[in-house]
Amino acid sequence: MKHTPLGIHLIILPILSCLASCGPLEPSAVQDPHQRDAESPGSFPMALGKAEPNDIGLFLAGMPVRNGATLSAIQQTEEYQAHRREMRAVWGLSTLRLNHMRSWSNSELAPNFGDGETVLYPFGGPDLLHVSAMFPQARTYVLMGLESAGEVPALESMPPGEVLAVLAAFRQATRTQLESGYFITQDMRSDLHWIALRGVTPILLSTVALTGGRVESVNRFAVGGKPGVELRFCDAAGLSHRACYIEADLSNAGFSSGCRKWLAGLGGNITYFKAASYLMHSDRFSQSREFFLTQSQVILQDDSGIPLRCFTEGWTMRYFGVYEQPIELFSKYQQDDLRQAYVATQPTSPLLFGTGYRVSQMEGNLLLASKH
Repeated sequence: MKHTPLGIHLIILPILSCLASCGPLEPSAVQDPHQRDAESPGSFPMALGKAEPNDIGLFLAGMPVRNGATLSAIQQTEEYQAHRREMRAVWGLSTLRLNHMRSWSNSELAPNFGDGETVLYPFGGPDLLHVSAMFPQARTYVLMGLESAGEVPALESMPPGEVLAVLAAFRQATRTQLESGYFITQDMRSDLHWIALRGVTPILLSTVALTGGRVESVNRFAVGGKPGVELRFCDAAGLSHRACYIEADLSNAGFSSGCRKWLAGLGGNITYFKAASYLMHSDRFSQSREFFLTQSQVILQDDSGIPLRCFTEGWTMRYFGVYEQPIELFSKYQQDDLRQAYVATQPTSPLLFGTGYRVSQMEGNLLLASKH
């Protein structure tokens, strides 16, 4: 996630109904994934057997499980139905913003990049939702952060009362994410103190569920001694993807040669920075900054990513939205050259969605840099 308490990540992806199997479907606008479910307590269909990772994601997201008798029984309670209503209400607040973001991606990104790309997302933490919306045709998403990878929570082995308490903590941890489009790292760590929900895996599972996808498998791996987790999933449009999260310290002191070699071997030439705490402005991150500038053919970022002055000759820049100055917390990272570039290029229209630390509509900025 972030290296500061305010690691913030805007997150988006179109939502359709869950599929029984991966297969090509036409994408559509973001919708409420709960719409097909009835309103009254005890209305979820009963499921049998043992829950799979996909069911854990559905359960956390407030949606009926397909397998798992224990979790299905809990879903019949009024307490769980309250969880479902809260998740639905919070998600409903985000759909307009998400549709604007998806429309922008379809217009500005999709025509310029081919299918099957690998996208690197430094400081992305569990923000699978946003990167997969910006690059829905990518087949591999590589998220990096300092949070533990965690594991699939063993909710079925916990007492029902404890499971319901876990849901309350989960809602609190993800509320900012769904309302405003970002995580607050410090708060998330405090809220998800339960052993069952530690790490990013539970959030990744619920993200796939909320977006109408289906988790195919979850596997642990390691890079240079650092643990990671890989999810293979089918999205709502029927495309197969994998999301790899690795615990990666990207500072000069922690960015190991093993991590660099692994990232380079993935073949990812698209890098995405959002709400990156302006860490790429610091000399403490000069090695990772140089790595991503060298590795990437395309960089999409808000102003918290790599400073404009670091893009030397050979890059073509496109500017979107509005840039005046950072939020007050990061005021020392004002980029006068970036502001002058916006004045000179005069982007034709603001972004109709917030991004990064500018979460309000019409205030966000994005820079699309491409090597030529």
